[in-house]
Amino acid sequence: MEEKGYHHEDLREELIDAGIRLLDTDGYDSFSLRNVAKTCGVSHTAPYRHFKNKDELISAIAGKIDSQFNACLQAAVAAYPDSTTDQINEMGCAYVGFFLKNPVYLRLMFLDDLNKKIDLPPGSNGSLPKNVFLETVGRYAAEKRKNNPGKPDDPDALALKLWGLVHGITVLLVLGDFQYDGDIMNLVRKIIWEK
Repeated sequence: MEEKGYHHEDLREELIDAGIRLLDTDGYDSFSLRNVAKTCGVSHTAPYRHFKNKDELISAIAGKIDSQFNACLQAAVAAYPDSTTDQINEMGCAYVGFFLKNPVYLRLMFLDDLNKKIDLPPGSNGSLPKNVFLETVGRYAAEKRKNNPGKPDDPDALALKLWGLVHGITVLLVLGDFQYDGDIMNLVRKIIWEK
């Protein structure tokens, strides 16, 4: 394989993308900057111009996934500015859809224990998407309390219930534990919107 010079376009992003693929196929213990460099066709020293070690690259990978997931949830919330109920429902559908399109992200964020093996900096460990989710659920619970003061909802219990629903659906679908012949997102939308 011919090596590309370390000055080629967007090597940092290419290293991150290759790192995602290698973490998925090889796992943390076999993951190395040398293997990432080989996958990208650059010298084994080229990644060190962008990352001091493999944990720093993994941190950048986590940050990229976090940022994309956060943007996905934010877009779902923004699509329904006048209804927290619709925001919650659309956010749930966006959650499932995001990981169906990016199954490796689910494994890296939730199913592997990468966050226990390295120290992730603040904001790159799922906290941004979690904040969007919790803030939206909090607004939803406050709105329900205002409209029905006799039956207050505990925001924490509601958040756990809703997160458990969408995360459970997501894991079942991504791992292939549930097979469905029709349009899976239509089914997901029906389950979430009719909960």
